[in-house]
Amino acid sequence: MKPNIVISSLDADFSLTLRHILEVEGFSTDLAMGPAETVDAIRQKQNVGLVLDGRNEFAINLCRSLRSDAGIGQVRIVTLVPKEAEHRYEAFLNAGVDEVFIRPIEPDRYLRALKRLLGANGRRSCMHQEQEAIQHRGLTVDPRAHRVMYDGRDIHLGPIEFALLRTMTGEPSRAFRRDELASLAWPQAVFVDPKTVNVHIGRLRRALSAVMARDIIRTVRGIGYGIEFDRE
Repeated sequence: MKPNIVISSLDADFSLTLRHILEVEGFSTDLAMGPAETVDAIRQKQNVGLVLDGRNEFAINLCRSLRSDAGIGQVRIVTLVPKEAEHRYEAFLNAGVDEVFIRPIEPDRYLRALKRLLGANGRRSCMHQEQEAIQHRGLTVDPRAHRVMYDGRDIHLGPIEFALLRTMTGEPSRAFRRDELASLAWPQAVFVDPKTVNVHIGRLRRALSAVMARDIIRTVRGIGYGIEFDRE
């Protein structure tokens, strides 16, 4: 079955160009022109991705709504933001977008992201997927199953957050620089701003703390981050 992509934009030329690029790569696409159409299209799909035009005024609020709507399953969101709106980059990440790309951009970059997020290339994003599960003080990180559990409760993480956690739990005594985390947790040849690493670490920290009731991520000032299992 082809991976499903909803393209949300008020610009017909933008949508039709993207449709052609995505369908050549083997994706199935639907076009949506506003928040209501976008939500309706997503509700009808499984394993769905959303390519969102970052020029849309409703874009950030739409992302927040999708992330907070219990009636919508997992949707992977990629946003294409024009250079003049680059200042909204972090706001999109905070609204729950999985990947933000600044236009103009080579299509291969967001195509790789969509294939990774939707499993279209049959590979997990985490480079450590073949390694054994790590278990410590009730926390289990299983790269083969792409699953994180704490005392029997699942902790749901996005692919980047999972890759960050797997990287840091592999060497719990070590502090990782932001550029190291970017090279290990993101696809190859993708430029990652240090602020983007901070945002994803924040997401990971909130997801873990909500279930574990303690913060195991250590911030090392001037360096980066690490895992401290005995951290209270």
